[in-house]
Amino acid sequence: MWKLIITGVVALGAAAYKVYSDSAGSSTKPPPASPNPPIRRLGNFVIWGRPDSGKTTFILQLRGEYIKSGEKKATTSRTLYKDVKLQLAEEFVLDSIVDMPGTDDRLDDWRELVAKGDHVFYLIDLSRTDNARYAAAVRRDLKATIDALNKSSKGRKRINIIASHIDKSKWSNVDTAQVNNVLQEDPVIRQMYESMEGVKGYVYSANLTNSTSFKHLLQSIVDDLQA
Repeated sequence: MWKLIITGVVALGAAAYKVYSDSAGSSTKPPPASPNPPIRRLGNFVIWGRPDSGKTTFILQLRGEYIKSGEKKATTSRTLYKDVKLQLAEEFVLDSIVDMPGTDDRLDDWRELVAKGDHVFYLIDLSRTDNARYAAAVRRDLKATIDALNKSSKGRKRINIIASHIDKSKWSNVDTAQVNNVLQEDPVIRQMYESMEGVKGYVYSANLTNSTSFKHLLQSIVDDLQA
């Protein structure tokens, strides 16, 4: 079971590494809801990643959709979701989310979304980082993302990396206290995160198909966005 791990800001892309678990003892339980909580709008989430990176699962969880064990949904077209209410104790609403295929022909569309969006998320499949072709594609995507952020008039310079499928990766049996250190020391991961130079960000890892793990992750993301 992964426990919450928070490190200090590291040199590569000024990224803070966080790992989330489905453990009932996690320290990221959301605070109790107030009787009449205000609705807080968080703007637009722009989300992308290579095919099978967990992007659509991430979006389904954000929308509060039930995911069956072993269920897999592929994105084949661009879909816009508006007024997405997050499943948290306090009422948070996203103005919109766009789901689209993570193929090379959509890279220009991604640049456009990054330039216009409020909060940028990119998913990395940790089980495929040793695949040279996949790693090169991720580096290209990250560089394109950073370029778009730097050209954006929004004034924000942050990217949120969601590291998925850690349970299927070579780090699945690494002691939870060492996961963040191991990820930072891996040469392939370091090359990917070097593409984030000049832009601050967070690197999260969680089991996206587990509802409890995802809620811990989501609560921390929302807290970080408001910090």
